[in-house]
Amino acid sequence: MQKIVDRDFLAALVLFSLGAISLSQEGPDLMNWVFPRLATYLVLIIAAALVLRVVFSTIVNRKPDIMSMSSENRVAFVDVFSFLLIVLCYLFVMYGLGFWLASLIMLSLTSIYLTLEKTRRNIGLALVVPLATCVTAYVIFLHVFYVPVPQATWWAGIN
Repeated sequence: MQKIVDRDFLAALVLFSLGAISLSQEGPDLMNWVFPRLATYLVLIIAAALVLRVVFSTIVNRKPDIMSMSSENRVAFVDVFSFLLIVLCYLFVMYGLGFWLASLIMLSLTSIYLTLEKTRRNIGLALVVPLATCVTAYVIFLHVFYVPVPQATWWAGIN
């Protein structure tokens, strides 16, 4: 078993990185201020709390929660890494295919991939639930809250 690093410290590093990236991408527009900035501050506060927890644990001489890579963790690592690749592909094709089609494809792929028992019924549910989610979100985003979403650039007319 290979020892990597304390889980809280690793989570704090990831959250600080995400917070720094988010802070660097803020714009002067009011819409870039309200929710994204508050979410960024919340992420940074959680990261600071995790660092304080690691420091406190070191002062009290508590044994750190060392993250290790065992055979059980490798399966979870492959699942998380595969999901990360699907999400990265989604981010790249969202502006080409449009928000709704890319979201439907991404949700369907992740639902099918993360389905444990790949029976016909479960795969059917893994396709129906993302479709219903996208239709519901479409109605709420565009007809209730009037949220602008990225339009398709590869094919005109596809939202």
